[in-house]
Amino acid sequence: MKPVRVGCIGLGWIPTQAHLPALAPLAEEGQIVFQAFCDQNEETLQTQAKAYKPVATYTDHHEMLDKEELDAVYLCIPPTVHSDEVTIIADKGIPLFVEKPQTLDIKQAIQFNAEIEKSGIISQVGFVYRYEASSEPARELIAQRTPRHAQIHNYYSGKPIRYWTSRYELCGGSFVENTIHSIDLLRYFLGDIDAVQAFYVESLPEERIEPMNLPHAYNVNYRFKERITANANIARIMNDVSFNKHAFYVVSHDSIIEWYPDKVLENGEIVWQTPEPPQGRDAFFAQARAFIAAVQAADPSLPRSPYVPSLNSLAAVMGANASAESGGQLVLLDELVAQDS
Repeated sequence: MKPVRVGCIGLGWIPTQAHLPALAPLAEEGQIVFQAFCDQNEETLQTQAKAYKPVATYTDHHEMLDKEELDAVYLCIPPTVHSDEVTIIADKGIPLFVEKPQTLDIKQAIQFNAEIEKSGIISQVGFVYRYEASSEPARELIAQRTPRHAQIHNYYSGKPIRYWTSRYELCGGSFVENTIHSIDLLRYFLGDIDAVQAFYVESLPEERIEPMNLPHAYNVNYRFKERITANANIARIMNDVSFNKHAFYVVSHDSIIEWYPDKVLENGEIVWQTPEPPQGRDAFFAQARAFIAAVQAADPSLPRSPYVPSLNSLAAVMGANASAESGGQLVLLDELVAQDS
């Protein structure tokens, strides 16, 4: 089998810290070849080219997509700068991996959905929690129960990381940029979300660390299509510490299931655990292998988070922002999508 020729558009933090290291072993095994890298920053481009040795480098994605014969493309750019990349890739019939959040514009996501659905290409959104080792055991266990409620608690450090993830207008806030992983995992376990209501606590200018302008707290309520509710409590208040705290619960008639990346608990007892301690980014390695395997098999059904159904995850977090911005009004996701289309 010929190696999969991979192109990567965007060489910022997430591709260089997660995706490229996850793909590197596949290149060593001869399953893929780094065919082309593209980034507008020449220094960044050359740094990563030196590390991964792609066949070609570009600073313009149009030129790369026009000149290169690619079997798969990783699209890893901030959500507000998406333009015609997905359109061109779908039109060329190239399998696509795209980082989350897919965009901050639901109307644009709907357009991309239509183009991807029409092309029939293999697609994967970077919802990496679905590839944590514990996710399939938890999903199988939940399928044997009758879940009625779920809880998510994510308490982040308030320190800024990257500029665009520190600005509400560029990332959609912590709920959209980061907690979307947890919301998508809820969908993986419990099905699609029907409605959302949210209240945020905004940060005051004197409480912020520049360049951050993100809300302090997010309280979001969800109604699923299958008689299930959920609540997500998110805080980014702790400006002076690096400590984080996360919890994920699914409540059924006779059990409380706790999900962690390396283990699953039911009623306080461990019912599944990884045989070896996790290595930190194992899920990215599993995600990369799964996407490349889908490309090799030419099977769009293999990825766990294809682009088209993942619109519900994006709508769920963008709907939370819309609800909070309107004073807590109930937002029906089908209406949100229909209105923006």
